[in-house]
Amino acid sequence: MAAANIASTGIVLEVLTRDNYLDWSVLVKNYLKGKKLWKDVVEGIPDLDNEDWQSKNAQALHAIQLSCGHYTLREIRNYETAQEAWNHLKADFSEHLRADNDIEQGGLESDIDKFHLAVKKGMWNDAILFIRNDGDIISQKSSSNGWTSLHVAVDAGQVEIMKQLAEKGALLTENDWEGYTPFALAAKSTDDTEMVKWMLDKGGDNLLTMKIKADDGNGDIPVLLAATKGHKEMTRFLFSKTGWFTLTDNNYYYGAKILSHCIHSEIFGKCSCLIFI
Repeated sequence: MAAANIASTGIVLEVLTRDNYLDWSVLVKNYLKGKKLWKDVVEGIPDLDNEDWQSKNAQALHAIQLSCGHYTLREIRNYETAQEAWNHLKADFSEHLRADNDIEQGGLESDIDKFHLAVKKGMWNDAILFIRNDGDIISQKSSSNGWTSLHVAVDAGQVEIMKQLAEKGALLTENDWEGYTPFALAAKSTDDTEMVKWMLDKGGDNLLTMKIKADDGNGDIPVLLAATKGHKEMTRFLFSKTGWFTLTDNNYYYGAKILSHCIHSEIFGKCSCLIFI
């Protein structure tokens, strides 16, 4: 299985993962510098009307995309510039890196932090020791963002650990500080429907209509989160599962917003029937 992470591009040693961002970014940056693509494209000001810049941008974006695994590629495949893709990966992976460093260097010493780090890195044998010592730790929240262990597993793409945690009592309906359930986080973060299909079978259709940021009563629902991020497969799947009444309620509030995002991201298929509302 480890061989699947080995990049064949000659740009990096391994595709990007949560554990190798520093090494990965150095190698990709040096490659782009060597091709004279870094300063003009990634650091420079986009010049969409310049054919030479467009060619350089396409080369740089292609190199970044090739250096990502299929899971990470889904996060950036809708970006049109190498600068956007690079900045997204830097913001996302640097945030996780800072959290890991804080824990590993003793900045965060609580059991919940150590438990979440084990979940994130897929170390189930270590994680289960924390659960055996304190079963409630499964649903305890991080003080920084309100994530439970299930949020952590979903964000890290740890599907099997996610299933184990849910079977042991982790709540699929628990919200973090921003209102995201693990289900909503998956809809926002990835185009891989495997996790949400399993959670939907486990937790029921109520997961489809749980809202985030709902102070005005119109909080985002999972299918809208997926459409906003341009996740095509996720949007189509969630759209097929979300009740029609939800989409047409409140003067077609969600239906209109989803249609707008589907048109912008060129998400068609089942969602295109919204045109006939």
